[in-house]
Amino acid sequence: MTTKITTIANIGLENYFVVVEADMSRSLPGIEIVGLPDSAVKEAKERIKSAFRNLNISLPPRRIVLNLAPSNVKKVWSRFDFPMAIAIWALLNEESELPLLKEAIFLGELGLDGSLRKINGILPSVIHAFKNWRRKFFIPKDNLEEIKFINDIEVYPIENLQEALDQIMSTASGKTFSYTYNDIVEFTQKDTLTFEDIKGQQFVKRALSIAAAGLHNVLLVGPPGSGKSLLLKSLASILPPMSFEEILEVSQLYSIIWDLGPEKPLVVNRPFRHVHHTASKVSIIWWGSALFPGEVSLAHNGVLFFDELPEFPREVLEVLRQPLEDGFVTISRAHGSVRYPASFMFVAAMNPCKCWYFGDKEKACRCSMNEIKRYQSKISWPLLDRFDLLLEVHRESVDTLLWSWEPELSTEKIKEKVAQAWEVQHRRYSNEVFNRNSQLTPQAIKKYIKLNNQAEEFLKQASKQLILSPRVIHRILKVARTLADFEWFEWDLELSFIAEVLQYRSKEMFVEI
Repeated sequence: MTTKITTIANIGLENYFVVVEADMSRSLPGIEIVGLPDSAVKEAKERIKSAFRNLNISLPPRRIVLNLAPSNVKKVWSRFDFPMAIAIWALLNEESELPLLKEAIFLGELGLDGSLRKINGILPSVIHAFKNWRRKFFIPKDNLEEIKFINDIEVYPIENLQEALDQIMSTASGKTFSYTYNDIVEFTQKDTLTFEDIKGQQFVKRALSIAAAGLHNVLLVGPPGSGKSLLLKSLASILPPMSFEEILEVSQLYSIIWDLGPEKPLVVNRPFRHVHHTASKVSIIWWGSALFPGEVSLAHNGVLFFDELPEFPREVLEVLRQPLEDGFVTISRAHGSVRYPASFMFVAAMNPCKCWYFGDKEKACRCSMNEIKRYQSKISWPLLDRFDLLLEVHRESVDTLLWSWEPELSTEKIKEKVAQAWEVQHRRYSNEVFNRNSQLTPQAIKKYIKLNNQAEEFLKQASKQLILSPRVIHRILKVARTLADFEWFEWDLELSFIAEVLQYRSKEMFVEI
């Protein structure tokens, strides 16, 4: 007799149904696990033996073989402990025909005392099963908060193995949930930095508002104390909230890295990843032997912020070029290949030179031209070309900071205009795989962006005079289209839009690299 229990294996965001098959024979007593298990899975037999002993469940002097099918998918981590224990119990008691054993998905790690422990990656596993018409789940109780916002499923939150066995034998139903989007929004963080907290810098604030309207990449250059970091951190306050689909998409990534729990059951706020300059190039893309998502993926649907950009090793900066263009990363290693989404708004801040004051109007720079060039050469021109907006930020005067009565831009009104621009783009690109102006391909630019005669002639002249690369010209067109959407202008782009966008690409702070 053979029993079969269903569970799920995951490698990154890739999930696979795994059938745990249990068989018993008259041979040397023991538990043998086959089906391409890793070390953690092989160790499960000791955890199962201890759990059974502590729950007074006797194992017969027989050889029990557990097969994890299909055998061509590597089984990692300890999420298979629980389903393997259930398969052995069903085999010993000849209960393989019980309805829940056939219908439910079992996920969890066993403790030596029979308790069920939290596992990572349970949210993408449940979503995968839900899409394949599986509705019943036995999970650790500590993982409940993570999946309770998925409606139309039946969940059995379990504290220990004995409780699971009692549930299987009984006819009681699992817990069901009925949450709305408004229930989820209650977890939104409210205490974010806003534009009203920063005095002056109206030009930069408008540029950042336009960038947010299309999720364009931004680089701020200026001396210390000019407010570069504060301005970029305030971006979070003007980005529209995520849709439910985006929340689930981002939360799956954070579920993989063990970052969800009772206090943060889902990632509701748009991610804002502030990366320190000591980060390695590997951690930017992935980390750990299990190929966990790196910073570019954890910033998906949000913002990736690099402060003090030249302090990052050049090799770290260069790994950003591919995800900035493609919107995803593919990680291939000997034990597997994983693909993660990486569509984010890349923002950065930097000082213009090592002494910080090159180009400053108030304090003289002490660096030689060679020192400035050496400092700035850490950032390659190809990477600079991937910034849609290059803005020079000057320090505001003391009078502006203390006594200025100039009305600040309303964060709420800017957020409304950004949301309206996003809605315009959603409608325009409803039949496309992308939904932001920043994601337009060269073919899409030709299809969706039209210039009137004056704007076209002006762009040609500017291209010749400023020696703009084709990539930069495309970025100017995309930002101009966003500016028009920001101002609710849906016709052919006019000269004024191109002229304003060109102001947002200042390279005066850079010497030739």
